Amino acid sequence: AAGEDLLFYDSMTYQEYTQATDILKYTVHIASPEEWSSYSTADFAQFKAIIVPDPDCGDVSDITFLDSSKAIWSPAITGNIILIGTDPGYHSSSRDGALTLIDNGIRFAASGNGTGLYFALSCYYDAVDAATVDSLSFFGTIDVRGNLACYNDAHLVANSTALASLSDAALSDWSCSVHEVFTDYPRTGTYAFEPLAIAEDATGMGLESFGDGTSGIPYIIVKGATPAGCGDGVWDPDLGEECDDGPLNGSPESECSFSCKC
Repeated sequence: AAGEDLLFYDSMTYQEYTQATDILKYTVHIASPEEWSSYSTADFAQFKAIIVPDPDCGDVSDITFLDSSKAIWSPAITGNIILIGTDPGYHSSSRDGALTLIDNGIRFAASGNGTGLYFALSCYYDAVDAATVDSLSFFGTIDVRGNLACYNDAHLVANSTALASLSDAALSDWSCSVHEVFTDYPRTGTYAFEPLAIAEDATGMGLESFGDGTSGIPYIIVKGATPAGCGDGVWDPDLGEECDDGPLNGSPESECSFSCKC
């Protein structure tokens, strides 16, 4: 497995596996339950990314393996992270934009320095008013809520070169584009997340305003992208910026990251 790009777990392959191998041309290893349980943190860190796909609008019991082993695999994640509050695999048969999200998300997770994580939250929390994503507790408290209206207006509020072909149009009009929204997540520190896409004009717990003048609730959050307003050389703490050195962000000449964090 040491020579493979991406790691999947047992039967958790689905559309993400097809896109990773057939379209993106990554090499892939599928770990059996026994193999996954035997891995050390260093074993997980050999891969460019761990991929946790959407099991076609599945149940949270589908990711029991993640929760039970999180103390081992989580420290291996030092690269880009993308957490997706919807079910792109389920929609992929009827919405080209779902395939675009899968492709861009996998590419983003695998493109950073260190092992990344692609994690589709599927429909796990679709029917709950509030929940904490226990399998991600290593990274901090990540809270979500479901029981949402059928949001179809998605809007990007951050960017990355690895997400270049993702657009509002690709994410919108899935006949319910959003299943979970993120109401709380780490915003500072090693595992600081940024909203990537929001349910635009959604209201209620988790509502935020963004540097491009829009508002909504995040349903895709990432570690490793540049939020709207970051990179213009103007430090704006109201947008969560800790610094902003403009074009120098992320370079050796600056202590400011691409995400405007120190």
